[in-house]
Amino acid sequence: MAKVEINSVSNAVDFLESNNGKLIINIGFDAIGHVLAEFDNYARMLLTEEIAPDGAHIYMGPNEEFVGGIADMYGETLCSNYILSPNSLEIVSFIAHYRPDLTVDVGISSSKIGPTNGVPCLPKFVQNKYFCYELITLQSIVDAQKAYYSRRMETYKSMPMAQRFPMTEDLERLINAQDQKIALIQYKDFASSGGANAINPDTYLPAMRYLKDLGYILVLAGRERYPESFSSVDVVNYANSPLATFKNDLILFSNANFSITGPSGICQFAEIMGVPFVYTNNWQPLHPPFSPFCVCAPAVMKSQRNQKYLTFSEQRDIMDRVGICFPNEQPYDVIAPDGNDILMATQEAVSLAENLAPLNENQQRMKVLRPNDTLIESSLSRTSAAFLERYEKLL
Repeated sequence: MAKVEINSVSNAVDFLESNNGKLIINIGFDAIGHVLAEFDNYARMLLTEEIAPDGAHIYMGPNEEFVGGIADMYGETLCSNYILSPNSLEIVSFIAHYRPDLTVDVGISSSKIGPTNGVPCLPKFVQNKYFCYELITLQSIVDAQKAYYSRRMETYKSMPMAQRFPMTEDLERLINAQDQKIALIQYKDFASSGGANAINPDTYLPAMRYLKDLGYILVLAGRERYPESFSSVDVVNYANSPLATFKNDLILFSNANFSITGPSGICQFAEIMGVPFVYTNNWQPLHPPFSPFCVCAPAVMKSQRNQKYLTFSEQRDIMDRVGICFPNEQPYDVIAPDGNDILMATQEAVSLAENLAPLNENQQRMKVLRPNDTLIESSLSRTSAAFLERYEKLL
C-alpha cells in the first residue's frame, strides 16, 4: 500500500470514510508496556471483527522510539498506515472529539484523548494544544483491561504480534547463544506502579542457576544496572550495551525461550511473543498478566501496626484508596518473593512450556477471589503453586 499523506483533519476524515477505516486512539506511545499491549489489543479487535478486517486503519502520533519501532518492525502486517509527526495529536484530538465514530479506542490506561461516553473523568489541557481526559475511578481502568483480556480469551489461539525477527550480527556476537536456548532476565531496581519496592537481584540467583543447568544462555534485558552477582552465572549484559534498543528488544524476545521479569511493561514482550515467563514482586497479585505460560511470584504485605499479613483480597482493597501506584507513606511492609519463591515459580513455568497442567486447588481458589473488580478470573496466568502453599492463609 502506498504511503498515505495526511496533514489535516479533513484529509484524515476523507480517507477514513472512503476506506472503511478507523483512527486508532489512546495508545500510550511513551510507555513500553502500553505500546505493546495496546497494539495487540487493536490486532485482536481485527480478529474479533469489532473493526473491519479489510478497512484501511490509521495510527497517528509523535515519532517516538516505541511506536516508530513498531511501525518499522511490523509495518502493514499490523496496521495499514502509521503517520508519525509532531502535529499529529492535534488532528487526533479533533477527530476524537468531533468524529468519535471514526475512532477505535484500544487504550487500557487511565488517559484518553477524547470523551469517554459517561465514564467519570477529569479533563486536562496538555502542552497548551489539546485536551485529554484522566479516568477517575479504578474500576474504569479495570473494565478496559478486562475487555482486552476477554478479546485475548476469544482469540486465544492467535498471536498476532508473535513474529520471529532474525537476530542481527551484532546481537549474535553479543549473545553468542550458538543454538542454546535463551532466557531473558529483567528486574526492577526502583519502585514502580507494579512494584512497591525494588527487588534484591540476588533473589534471582537460584532460578538463574537452575536455568543455566538446563542449558539456557542468560541475558539481562531491560535497562537496569548489571548486578555484580550476575557475573557468577555468566549473565550477558545486553541491558547496558550500546545494542539495547526497542527494536533489539523485540528481536531478542522473539528469539527467547524463557524470561523472568519484574512488575514492568517489559513483561509485555513475553506476553505478545508467547514466551513462558515468571512475573515477580507485583504488589497487585489479583491483577496478573494474561498469558497461560506466566507463573506469578508476587509480593505480600504486612501491617506495621500489628505485624499481621494482609490477605490477597485486602491487598486489592489498598488499590481503592491509593490507585495503581503504591505510596511510600502507607503503613505496610512490602515483602518481596525470596530466592526459593522465584526458583519454584521458574521450575513451574518451565514445566508449563512442555505440558500446560491444570490449576491445583489453591490456584483455583486464587482465581475466584474477586471476579468483578480484578483481572485474575479473566486471566489464564497462574500464581506459583509453591507460593500459594507457603501463603495459603492469605487466600
